[in-house]
Amino acid sequence: MTANTSAKRKPNWKKTITMGLFVLLIALLGWYVWQNREDMAQLLSLDAGTVALMLLFALGGCVMNCVYHRIILSPFKVPLGLTDWMGVVMVSNAMAYVLPLRADLVFSAAYYKKVKGLAYTKSVSIAAGNIVFGVTFSLLEILVALACCGLIDGQWPLPLWLILIAGLLFVTAFMVVALVLGDRQPAFVRKYRIVQEAIDGFVQLLRDRRMLLELLGCLIVNHCCHLLLYMVCFHAIGMEVTVYQALLYNSMSWLSSILTIVPGNIGIKEAAMGFATGLMGAMFQSGVMVSLLQRVTVMIVYIVAGAAFAWPVFRKMKLAGEQTEESHAHE
Repeated sequence: MTANTSAKRKPNWKKTITMGLFVLLIALLGWYVWQNREDMAQLLSLDAGTVALMLLFALGGCVMNCVYHRIILSPFKVPLGLTDWMGVVMVSNAMAYVLPLRADLVFSAAYYKKVKGLAYTKSVSIAAGNIVFGVTFSLLEILVALACCGLIDGQWPLPLWLILIAGLLFVTAFMVVALVLGDRQPAFVRKYRIVQEAIDGFVQLLRDRRMLLELLGCLIVNHCCHLLLYMVCFHAIGMEVTVYQALLYNSMSWLSSILTIVPGNIGIKEAAMGFATGLMGAMFQSGVMVSLLQRVTVMIVYIVAGAAFAWPVFRKMKLAGEQTEESHAHE
């Protein structure tokens, strides 16, 4: 047996652990829903107007996510049709519900490499840098929301403040490494490629002021859509929330989806929402119910739109692959 054969048969422990955790979280979430089935039953009896509003706001957020993606690709000067920016985002986000560890980003990078000739490093770098930008934006939203909760409602949830402070310290450290140290970056930055790519993408973003403003405007509209979606979801379960409370929950939910450990972060996002609502004086199951409503609504939009764009997206990848093979054959 050769070394290559043994390497191929070596088990992929990361994938095995991820899928095992996914099954466990699905089971725990299913058990929790069953234990609270009387409360969960009301989610199946929503009126048509509420469902329409939820789908409308979810669609708005999903479309703005596509526009955001279109903007971050603009520096590379590659021609993009509707399939290239909206179709790819819709398909990749639909895939994210079944693929772990942000495999959706890998798919997007593979598409642009094969169809547009865009190097993996370029698309991954700018995407990583924009994640830092999004995290910073969400942390500032949480800061505003928590300040309003404290000053207006007299609520000062210490764990949420500690999470916020930890997040701000992390972002500050990242900015020091990216913008201040320059060539004197720590060894771990050079050791881990993804860290260097995030730094390069973030610095590139800051240099393009026009793109930065466009992304900021897009991000504001996107978060407004999801904020309204959360307010409708809370109203649907009979719980009214203020705008700043919805802002807090929306930002916490977004942050909990950044590090995707299992497909769609199923169970993790629900637990984070339940944790946040519990600290704000509401019931844990209220956060879980709202998170499930929001998840299912957004998932419907991405799956329907992803199914509509699947054929043209995969067709363009297939044709690009055939053209590459033909060009190699003629060489």
